[in-house]
Amino acid sequence: MGDVTKIDDAYLWNITRIAQAFGVSRDTVRKRLNAAGVSSVKKVKGVPLYPLPDVGPALFAGEANVMPTEYKPNELHPKDRKDYFQSEIARLTVEEKTKQLIPVEDVRADQVRTFKANVAFFEGLTDKMERTRLFNPEQLDALERATDTFRDQLYNELMDVADE
Repeated sequence: MGDVTKIDDAYLWNITRIAQAFGVSRDTVRKRLNAAGVSSVKKVKGVPLYPLPDVGPALFAGEANVMPTEYKPNELHPKDRKDYFQSEIARLTVEEKTKQLIPVEDVRADQVRTFKANVAFFEGLTDKMERTRLFNPEQLDALERATDTFRDQLYNELMDVADE
């Protein structure tokens, strides 16, 4: 007849079984168990067995979903870093397709059209007002100075933004 094993022994696994169950290589299991200081509690036929409650945290300590105050993806484990960047690429693709993320070229083209329309309006404002004959020459001069001042301010602010 076979040996009767204790129920507690069901949670004692060797490195091969741990690797198969969690889908990682045996070398990875061995390295992470050693790094976490998890030691075998028993040997069966010369094969060390590790307690499963100690194995889980040792294997996945670096993969915890706890967000630090300053997230640094370049400090993650290689697989986590790869997963992070792949998820970011997928997120950006979805945001672009759903028009939540607009390509910078489109934004710049829209801004250029808007600024050109503003400048054209203010360039022609004095002439339009002169044709209506509602303004006297002093008022037209004042309007022209005001539009020139506004155009210069707009230009200076755009240059400040471009420098940043």
